[in-house]
Amino acid sequence: TLAVGDGSLPVVLFAGWIFPVVFLIGYVSTKQRDRFHLDLDFGEPETDAVEGESTSDGETLVDSYRARVLTLSALYVAQGVPWGFITVTMVTFLAAEGADAGDLAYLLTLGTLPWSFKFLWGPVIDRFQMPELGRRRPWILIAQTGMVALLITMLMVPDLTDNISLLGALFFVYNVFTALQDVSTDALAVDVLQSHEFERVNSYMFTAKSLGGVVGGAGLGTIIGVVGVKGAFLIQIPILVVIMMVPLFMRERPGEKRFPWDDIESSGTTAPWSGLTAEEEAEKGRDFAVIMSNIKTAFSVRSAQLGIAVSLVISLAFILIPILPLLFLQELGWSQEEFNATKGGIILVVTMLGAMAGGELGRRFGGKSMLMYAALSASLTTLVWGTLDSLWSEGWFMMLVWIVHTFLWAIVSICAYSLMMRVTWAEVGGTQFTGYMAMMNLSAIIGYQLAPIFAERYNYQTIFYIAAVLETF
Repeated sequence: TLAVGDGSLPVVLFAGWIFPVVFLIGYVSTKQRDRFHLDLDFGEPETDAVEGESTSDGETLVDSYRARVLTLSALYVAQGVPWGFITVTMVTFLAAEGADAGDLAYLLTLGTLPWSFKFLWGPVIDRFQMPELGRRRPWILIAQTGMVALLITMLMVPDLTDNISLLGALFFVYNVFTALQDVSTDALAVDVLQSHEFERVNSYMFTAKSLGGVVGGAGLGTIIGVVGVKGAFLIQIPILVVIMMVPLFMRERPGEKRFPWDDIESSGTTAPWSGLTAEEEAEKGRDFAVIMSNIKTAFSVRSAQLGIAVSLVISLAFILIPILPLLFLQELGWSQEEFNATKGGIILVVTMLGAMAGGELGRRFGGKSMLMYAALSASLTTLVWGTLDSLWSEGWFMMLVWIVHTFLWAIVSICAYSLMMRVTWAEVGGTQFTGYMAMMNLSAIIGYQLAPIFAERYNYQTIFYIAAVLETF
């Protein structure tokens, strides 16, 4: 029985949209570049960058570059492990067990939904703080404790994989805590990183998350056939507990306490972000009315509204994510181990390479241009992928086209992140940038929900054609 429908639409219908878009972008980017500039150029400034000096003379994050890199990278590994496990290992396992596109889309949707509304955490973590323990550290520890607690809960539920609804609900709550850690970690990075460290340390953080994804995807995906689903849950617990030790024993700034019962160096310690003492900062807080007013101002300008539009369409082509496991496992006969090793290993490595290439190409040729060209190239790759279905049984072809598409879309993602940063107001930078990322996750959810709708009616070829059109948006 086919995992998708048997309806089809001719490739000419889709090519009739995609190729005019190619010519349109070529015309805009060459003949009418100034007219359609829209004040959204996010290429590198023409002035030379000033390199600062990072030292590791102290024991806190603001004093030690080494501590900043270690802490932020470790926290991103903690985000990557569950991401790789859910999107690779768990989805592949369920597909092999006979789950349909609707089940996989449901699980991916509930796992992604908290990330689409994570911007709601921004005002909360900005308003409620315990400066004597660090501005962001308490929220990070709360989030990690919740993640460990949910994994323990999953271990206690019998026959979890036979109840997709319960599994999806638990994944939803689990990702509420993971999204909270993500927001708190990004806020911590903004607080402690020096301006000349942003690009370098962000590359470390992205690589760390991808490595965590390799552990959760290729690693757990390879052994899940031996240890089972509960064994995969169990293995994640000590990994997260070890990572939790990093924020538990670190301090953000001099004068802060590691634990509530510790003595601080001075009760009148000045909070460097406001010039107030820690006690005054704790009493003052930030009024929600002020925070919300600043957020409203930030999103009132046209560039920010265009940023929302970009964010909402960038991941619509994720309709392919629930479809690919069905194609590879149920149609082409790949094993779980082969698919997990590919998607959770090789594909993640290619993603890291594409991200690094995207940053360099964006600086050299202009970020907006690379965003357009890479998206169009990815769309054409998807169109070819669907057209050459006679080669799908050839492993080398499937690997080649998957790698090329992944590399191109990694360039799209990095250039889009750069665009979002350039249309973010620093006064509410954490909340606004988180809002853009949340819209991107909402876009992914829409793509997941479209997957079973198209899968019920159309065959694999036509679904690839539809994804190619969505990538042109």
